[in-house]
Amino acid sequence: MKSEKPLPGQIKAKKILIWLLLFAVLLLLARIGARHYFRDTPVKPGTFSVTIGRVFAQWAVALLLLQSVLAVRIRFLDRIFGLDRLLKFHRASGIICFLMAFFHPMLMYLSGLKKAGPLSSDQWPEAIGAICIIGLWLAVVSSVWRKFFDLGYQSWLRLHRITASVVMLALAHMFSIESAMRSGWIFACWLVVIILWVCTIAAAKFFFPLRFASGESFVVSSATEAAKNIRQLNLVPAKENAIFDFLPGQFAFISFDNPQVAKEEHPVTIASAPDDRENLQFLIKGVGDWTKSLSAIKAGDKAKVIAPFGAFSPFRYEVDNLILIAGGIGITPMLSILRQLFHEKAEMPVKLIWSYKTSAEAPCFEELETLSRNYSSLEIIRVVTRESTEQKESGKRLDREALIKLVPEYRQGCLVMICGPLKMMKDIRRYLLESGYPDSAIVSEEFAF
Repeated sequence: MKSEKPLPGQIKAKKILIWLLLFAVLLLLARIGARHYFRDTPVKPGTFSVTIGRVFAQWAVALLLLQSVLAVRIRFLDRIFGLDRLLKFHRASGIICFLMAFFHPMLMYLSGLKKAGPLSSDQWPEAIGAICIIGLWLAVVSSVWRKFFDLGYQSWLRLHRITASVVMLALAHMFSIESAMRSGWIFACWLVVIILWVCTIAAAKFFFPLRFASGESFVVSSATEAAKNIRQLNLVPAKENAIFDFLPGQFAFISFDNPQVAKEEHPVTIASAPDDRENLQFLIKGVGDWTKSLSAIKAGDKAKVIAPFGAFSPFRYEVDNLILIAGGIGITPMLSILRQLFHEKAEMPVKLIWSYKTSAEAPCFEELETLSRNYSSLEIIRVVTRESTEQKESGKRLDREALIKLVPEYRQGCLVMICGPLKMMKDIRRYLLESGYPDSAIVSEEFAF
C-alpha cells in the first residue's frame, strides 16, 4: 500500500499531548489575567470581576490566533484529528472567542473600577476593542446563520476574512490598553506565542504550498456521467510525477482551470484506490452551483489537487471486522476502501450497507457487483428507498429496526464507518450506540465546510 499505516497508539498520544499543551497555555493566560492576586499588596474591592474580564480577554485573543491555525489545513494536525473535526472545533472556538470578547468589557465596568461613558480621544484602545467585538460578531453571525441570510460562498468568505484585521486590532488593543502587557515576563510570553503563530501561518501558507506544488498539477483524462447527476472525473499527473500518497477514504481540495467553473477549491473524496498509481478518480454529485458547473469539465482541462486530508479511513485502526454504511454519494470513500482491500487480497470480513433512492442514482453499480463476486469476504446489502425491485420494495428506510437486523452485535475489533447525509449519520450513530456499540467503534466524516 502507498501510505504507511499510522499507529493508533501514536495518534492517541499526540492528541493527548496537544490537548495538554493547549490546556497549559490557557492556564498561563489565566495566570496573566489574575496577576493582581499574586502580589503582596491587597487587592481592591471589585477586582474579582476585573480579573475574570482580563482572563476572558487573554483567552479570547489566544482563541482568535488559534482560528487561523485551524483554518490553514496544517497536515500534521489533520493526520491526528482529521480536518473535518478541526473545522468543527474552529467553528465552536470562534463562537466561544466572540462570547468572551463580548463579556470582557461588561466585566471590566461591572466592578466600578472603570467608569463607563462616552469615549474620549485618549481612549482609542477601547475604541479598537469595540471594533474587534463588532468584527467578531459579523464573522460569527455570517457563519452560524449563513443559510438563513442566504449568503453565497464568496460573500461569506469575504466577510470571514475580516478576522485577519480583527486579529491585528485585538493585539494592538491588548498591548496598548495596559502597560503591564508591554513589559517583563508577560510581554515575553506573548512575544513567544506571536512568533510561533507567525511562523506556523507562514509555513502553512507559503513554504508547504511551494514544497508540494509540483505534485498538485493534474490533467483531466476523462469526464463522464457515472449516474444521474453524478460526474466521474479521472485525473492523471500533469508532469512525470507519481500520484501523492493517501489512505483509502481520504479527500482532496480540488479546483479546475475551466472558464465555466469557478476557481475556488472544494473538498472532494477520492474514489480510486492508493494502489491505482496512474489514475485519480472522483465522483461528484451536482448539489450546488460549483458542483453543477462541473458538467462543463472535459478531457484536457487542468486541475489542481491539494491532498490528502481526513481521518476517515479504516487503515488508521486495528480492525478485524469492517462494516461500511453509505447513503447515496456517501459510497465514494467506501469505493476507495473496497478497491484497496481487493487489491491487497484482504481476508477481513467486510459488510457494505448502501442506501440510495434509485438504481439510476447509484454510481459504479456493476463494479460493486463484480467486487462482491470476486471478494469472498465482502457482503453487499442495498436499501433502495424509492424504487421497487424483485428483491426490494420501495419506501424502505435504513431506520433503527432495519439497522438492528443488518448489523451484528458488537465485538472487539469491529469498526463501523458511516458516510452520507448529516441526519442519516447522526441517526445511525444513535441507533448503534443504543445497540451497544461504543462510540470509539463508530467513525463518520462531515463535509460541512
